[in-house]
Amino acid sequence: MSSTISFLPCTPSNISDLVKISQQFYPEHYIHIWKNNDPSYYVNLSFSQKAFEDDLKIDNIAYFLIQKADEKLGLLKIRKHQAIEGHSEFDALQLEKIYLLKNSIGMGVGKKGVEFVKNYANTLDKKIIWLDVMTTSPALHFYKKMNFKTISYYELDYPGLKDGYREMQRMTLPL
Repeated sequence: MSSTISFLPCTPSNISDLVKISQQFYPEHYIHIWKNNDPSYYVNLSFSQKAFEDDLKIDNIAYFLIQKADEKLGLLKIRKHQAIEGHSEFDALQLEKIYLLKNSIGMGVGKKGVEFVKNYANTLDKKIIWLDVMTTSPALHFYKKMNFKTISYYELDYPGLKDGYREMQRMTLPL
């Protein structure tokens, strides 16, 4: 069995895998931030069959399943050309989502994911990678360790989200 982490580019044929893994990792990490432990608003918005179908029709969006051998560990969602303050869409790539199953945290998978995104951005001649992360997320410390820097803050207005979990940080990583 290979111990290599791989990033499988997704097509519509991978939608059932994307839905299945997201229905596992999202509640593992985030059910507590929703009133009545009901994340259905965000799950339907981001992780439903229709959401993945719609996203995969957009050339600017790329999904990757994160795997170790045949075991699915998580997913990445990248917006290949996405402007951010001070940088045009030609210079900037957004790491919109990186989610891992709880049992794969601490194994270096996130670090390999960021390295993969950096290499991907370099193939597109990007100058900067950016992402948004909840201020309360344990991932914030990971991103800081990976040299991302906070440039701004904003509040989420999702219905059903508990009040202590609305603040987001926008972070950048120059290449």
